[in-house]
Amino acid sequence: MFHRRFHSAPLGVACALAFAVMGATAQVHAQESASIVVSLKAQSLGSALNQLANQAGLQLLVSPEVIAGRQAPALSGEMTARQALDRLLAGSGLVAEINGKEVVVRRGAGGASGEAVLAPVRVIAGMVHDATTEGSGSYAVRGSTLFKGAQALKDIPQSITVMTRQRMDDQGLDTLDEVLANTPGVTLFRRYGGSTDFVMRGFATGNVQYDGIPTNREGGLGNTFVSSTFHLDRVEVLRGAQGLLEGAGTPSGAINLVRKRGLAETAFNVEGRVGSWDNYGARLDAGGRLDQDGKVRGRAVLDYEDKGSFIDTLYERNLNFYGALDFDLSPDTTVGVGILHSKIKGNRLIYDGITRYADGRELGLPRSAQPWARWNDAKRTETQLLLDLEHRFGADWKLKMAGSYIHEEYEAINSTPNGTVPVGGGTVSGLGYSFDLKGRNVSFDANLSGKFEGLGIDHEIVLGANYARHKHDDAYVQYRNHYNYDVFDPRPDVPPLGTTAPTRIAHADKDTEQKGIYGMLRSRLTDRLSLILGGRASWYEYANVPNFTASTRMKEDGVFTPYLGAVYALTPQWSVYASYADIFQPQSVTDVNFQVLKPIVGTNYEAGIKGELFDGALNASLAVYRIDQENRGVLDYDAPRICGSTGAEWCSRAAGEVRSEGFDLEAHGHLTKDWQISGGYTYNRNKYLENDTTPAQVGKPFNWDPKHILRVWSDWQLPGGLSQWRIGAGVNYLSKQEYPLTTTQIVTLQDGYSIWNARVAYQIDKNWSAALNIDNLFDKHYYSYIRNYSTNYVGAPRNFLLTVRGSF
Repeated sequence: MFHRRFHSAPLGVACALAFAVMGATAQVHAQESASIVVSLKAQSLGSALNQLANQAGLQLLVSPEVIAGRQAPALSGEMTARQALDRLLAGSGLVAEINGKEVVVRRGAGGASGEAVLAPVRVIAGMVHDATTEGSGSYAVRGSTLFKGAQALKDIPQSITVMTRQRMDDQGLDTLDEVLANTPGVTLFRRYGGSTDFVMRGFATGNVQYDGIPTNREGGLGNTFVSSTFHLDRVEVLRGAQGLLEGAGTPSGAINLVRKRGLAETAFNVEGRVGSWDNYGARLDAGGRLDQDGKVRGRAVLDYEDKGSFIDTLYERNLNFYGALDFDLSPDTTVGVGILHSKIKGNRLIYDGITRYADGRELGLPRSAQPWARWNDAKRTETQLLLDLEHRFGADWKLKMAGSYIHEEYEAINSTPNGTVPVGGGTVSGLGYSFDLKGRNVSFDANLSGKFEGLGIDHEIVLGANYARHKHDDAYVQYRNHYNYDVFDPRPDVPPLGTTAPTRIAHADKDTEQKGIYGMLRSRLTDRLSLILGGRASWYEYANVPNFTASTRMKEDGVFTPYLGAVYALTPQWSVYASYADIFQPQSVTDVNFQVLKPIVGTNYEAGIKGELFDGALNASLAVYRIDQENRGVLDYDAPRICGSTGAEWCSRAAGEVRSEGFDLEAHGHLTKDWQISGGYTYNRNKYLENDTTPAQVGKPFNWDPKHILRVWSDWQLPGGLSQWRIGAGVNYLSKQEYPLTTTQIVTLQDGYSIWNARVAYQIDKNWSAALNIDNLFDKHYYSYIRNYSTNYVGAPRNFLLTVRGSF
């Protein structure tokens, strides 16, 4: 299937990663029936019990509902498993029974707060698939909630990576952009005005889920994701077609942001930080029960940062507040409320990179260069309201309803060079903008999930519906040729906007509405083989009503996207899988008759193997995939130039077909008790299969994404008397990136490069710790984002961040 030559550097590290996983699987954890050395942080009760069971060599049996929302205290020292269990469960109303190598946790006589006694529920593979990562101390996860309910990764027939709270804290991944820039198989595409698309398997998406609620946030200027991730428990990333989850969209994948919840036990965390280029910040995270019985649990998170930059004149101030309340209306019904407010001010939001010479050569400017106006500035605010309700019908059935409201505003004024520098020249005409952008997003999802038996077969089913509407109210004033910039002698005292006449005053109302119904049935045909059947019917409507050209409208009714998957358990630890999904992606471009092109359609195939090793302490996977997509809009050079925002641009026609194929290799979690790894290697090849407008493009890539991506981070706790110290190190490698300057000329935008990062941490005492992170350890010169031929975002030089944390 793949006949191209591989690069030895990424493949060598990828093979080392694979051998490390294979070697780790050969280890056998000793079971101790006497005393054991316990070392547990304060965390969720489910995570603490799982870790204790691993340390004691026991199999944990417990119903997830019994421990949901409960916290466990920190625990350390030499003790028996019985003593450790009693301390973890003290005051919870729960009891533990040890039967041989099994430990059963259930409610005590009369239950907590008078609840009825429930029988213990045997969990498949002997583990609780609690997807919560906060307090686990691990890069591995027990499960993912992307498919409406916590499921083990090895039971999901698609590639999923979960960036845990521990990984984000260790590496200092403070924004969603930073998290995804370190996630295997993901690259970032920056748009003008600070918005970000995330590229996976050759395709871009801006869609993001919040607690499993699909939201359409794609294509809006100022729709940036640089605000804090401190309020998140984890980031779940699905690669491949996501039509069953979200309906219309690209086959890139889905990104689910899962927030922290209210705490059942009092906890207080404080953090201070200082770093290169006048980077200062402080964080607070506090919560606990708000009533005697713990039926009302709260949380408040505050995050503030003041950042400078290695680039002249750039700055940013970032303030974020998050609050959460969770109410137990009854033993079976829980309501959750969350609010997030973010405010970002600074010209970092509108940094638009460095241009090139017209022939593709770099200008050779220093990394600190920024030839733009001193008065460039921007402000962005966002408010999110989230509400969910979960009701449990016994142990097997659950109803969940969740909704979100998002309001965002973006204001900016800026002037920057526009275009490339003529060969032999040094000046570029300037382009000025004044932006006033507003967006509102309302989303809702409801689903019923449960288990039943039919025809002698065990089944699991999910039935649901969701709705999302995103409205943009965007206005801007454009000033072409506002100023003539000398890129080699930048002078930031540029005349303000308004000294020349505006070339365009534009306003556009964009309204995207999507709704759908979906279902998924998992049938356990044998003890080892599960078949997953799913499908979704989608209704999609889009309207763009600008004041400067013809409006664009599209509507699709009842489009069906099927889903098929199979999972076969080779052993209790390993499974193989295969899946098929359809692709449905509406387009907004128009043909010569001003008719919107029909949607892009296609297919997504994937097969692979997954493992949950050391009782879930290590996740590993290998996936092979192919994506075919047709009806892509291509420019229609045979028609007059009467389309686009100016009314003088090329129209389009549905004549493009592309293919993306490759494989992923990943591992996340503990290789040994003191050594963790989190990373993966991705190979992707994409090309045009058909383009009747530009036949010379057939066989060539349809974007400039790198073929090879390696992202690895590792953490090691030193042994013995040095156990207070932890050392971390990692690398991000991307192979060369090329751009088709013409149909016959391909320009190398950037050769392959590696960015190494490191961390040294010290546990001062049981409450306080300090860590020093060093990014770009060897001070590599590179571009962190390449948006197009003329816009390249300079990567940060070597920089330092010192963080001090306290937990009480």
